[in-house]
Amino acid sequence: MPVFNPDPASSLPQNDDLQSSDLQPAPIDLDKPDEPALSAPVDAPLVAEAPAAAPEPVELPAFDQAPASAAPEGTGVFGHVEGLSAEEKIDPNRIQITIKDREAPIVVLYGPPSCGKTMTLVRLTRYLKRNGYQVSPVRSLRPSDDRHYADMCNGFNDMINSIDAARSTDNLSFMLVEVTKDGRRICQILEAPGEGYFYHGAPGERYPKFINDMLALDMRKIYCVIVEPDGQSEQLRNEYVDRLAHLKHTHMGPSDKVIFVFNKIDLTNFVYGRGRVHLAPARKEVAQLYPGIFAPFRNENPITRFWREWNCDFVPFQTGSYTRDAAAGLVFTDGPDEYPHKLWKNILKCCRG
Repeated sequence: MPVFNPDPASSLPQNDDLQSSDLQPAPIDLDKPDEPALSAPVDAPLVAEAPAAAPEPVELPAFDQAPASAAPEGTGVFGHVEGLSAEEKIDPNRIQITIKDREAPIVVLYGPPSCGKTMTLVRLTRYLKRNGYQVSPVRSLRPSDDRHYADMCNGFNDMINSIDAARSTDNLSFMLVEVTKDGRRICQILEAPGEGYFYHGAPGERYPKFINDMLALDMRKIYCVIVEPDGQSEQLRNEYVDRLAHLKHTHMGPSDKVIFVFNKIDLTNFVYGRGRVHLAPARKEVAQLYPGIFAPFRNENPITRFWREWNCDFVPFQTGSYTRDAAAGLVFTDGPDEYPHKLWKNILKCCRG
């Protein structure tokens, strides 16, 4: 397997720290010419390992093999998902989602189970609402007989505003919201069960049909790929890298974008003040934790590669602080606004193209 060798720290940019002075509301100007992408983590040329004396055949991830037989009801990886019909729980390929608007870009919160996708949606929604945007559930995502999804839509604002947001989102599996301002739809944000994107029990499985249907839509997709400083073994991180390479080479179109979201940045040593992060070493840390994760996104265009090395962006993120209450639940407090501000600023840039 190729060995990933990041460049020395001395070659990393030194003036790209996330500053609180950045915290000015981003203007909505979707007609503005595209800005250069943020520098992604340094990703040096790959160096091939010397082959062993008697190399054995390498078995690639079985992304294109037929899926395994359906598990009995209640034993499948989607058996815990609220709102699914009995048929959908048995066979994830029967799960139905509908995305009617094909013009507004869709922001896909992409990551394995329990990586923070739902709380990222909560934190970003709170920030947007406080800065003059409207964030509303799209009720047509799931079939009308999914009463659980209807209840989630009805209680969306209460859930977002609750100090018990972490506990309230436990039952949130699917959610599509639209972000508008002054009557103009800017984008849609999709939250779906992490098992649909990457599941540690079957890393080589194909995406279930509802994910494939979304990936095949003729519309701009912005993938917010969540990575973490902890919580996964080296094997799972390597499998996640393979999964993302498959996504890039098989499903992404020329107008699709990727933003790597380094969640739980507050658990690292790269934070040196409120909302202030040493970006260069943070990017290098992700490159070391997930060897090769940025390689598929290197800019190979013979012209633009001279001023834009990477076809991806990198944003550190913190949802907030979590404190145990008397009922052993988690009480949530927002993290610094610098984090959702920076993420939203990059999403807007990707919406423009």
